[in-house]
Amino acid sequence: MAEAGPRGWRNRTMTTLVTGATGHLGANLVRALLERGEEVRALVRQDSRSDALTGLTVELVEGDLNDTASLRRALKGVSSLFHTAAMISIRSGDRDALMRTNVGGTRDLMNAALAEGVERVVHTSSFGAMSTHRDRASNEDDFLDPFETAMDYERSKAHSELVVLQAAARGLNVSLVNPSAIVGPYDFGPSLVGNTIVDFGRGKMKAYIPGAFDWVPMKDVVQGQLLARDKGQRGERYLLSGSVHTLDEIMDWLSQLTGQPRPKVRIPIGLMQSVAFAKDFVEQRFFPHSTPRFNAHSIRLLSSGKSGDNTKARKELGLTPTSVFDAFSDAVEWFRQNGRFDPTAPPILP
Repeated sequence: MAEAGPRGWRNRTMTTLVTGATGHLGANLVRALLERGEEVRALVRQDSRSDALTGLTVELVEGDLNDTASLRRALKGVSSLFHTAAMISIRSGDRDALMRTNVGGTRDLMNAALAEGVERVVHTSSFGAMSTHRDRASNEDDFLDPFETAMDYERSKAHSELVVLQAAARGLNVSLVNPSAIVGPYDFGPSLVGNTIVDFGRGKMKAYIPGAFDWVPMKDVVQGQLLARDKGQRGERYLLSGSVHTLDEIMDWLSQLTGQPRPKVRIPIGLMQSVAFAKDFVEQRFFPHSTPRFNAHSIRLLSSGKSGDNTKARKELGLTPTSVFDAFSDAVEWFRQNGRFDPTAPPILP
């Protein structure tokens, strides 16, 4: 399906649309686009928080991935599209909503982009849409195994790639990027990773579990997004992974960066997995709308040994990886400057 990358589409001054602009990745991407002198339009839901875009010269267009008419309106006169919006949930019970937004919404957006003649599209998928291998790093040839244990979120992102590839086969000039666990500033939500940093910085993290994962600096992901638009091939995936670090390393880093002592309690991952299965059952049965900080699936990921190989992004796009420690440092400094480490502040998640 691969063909020559875009040539000449940047010669005209037109608008770039970003979906998910108020999210962690979107907020950073919008700032990078503005620094490049681009005209940016953001698709925002009626109930979207506005602080991520406050003070920025961005055209706001109200719409929703589940409202096809609003997608057509948002794409009028757009030359390129970055689709970063997605529903993110680690809990069970959200499968229908995840499929409706991440698959159905993406399908409608790709169809709208085709109808409006958008010249370049970058779809943000996930490392979770790639299969796990204990004997080697995952790469772009690894699609999620349908028999592999996975979260509903991961499956929805894998399905979303199929509808994007279908649009590419119909002529849409779209590339896909798959970031691993993103760390960086402008995390207004904050993200799940950001929440861990905030808890640590407030001195509220009393225990943790061992494990490891592939962490990628936000700078690398934004860089990869822009490079994928400029150099990416139609219908190709690009893994934006970073490097694997253990939770023990992360705790040491956060202690160094925040001045807070690292948690004294290190819970064996096997024990925590057993607790999580019971906790998940109770939450799903009696508290279906609660937002868990962890569950059996997230613990499974930390013990999976999953890592990524970003060789393709480096060789074909020119991605230049940066330091994961520096990414945590940037995130900590941003949270500190924005008062997120104030122990008297209300909790961010229920």
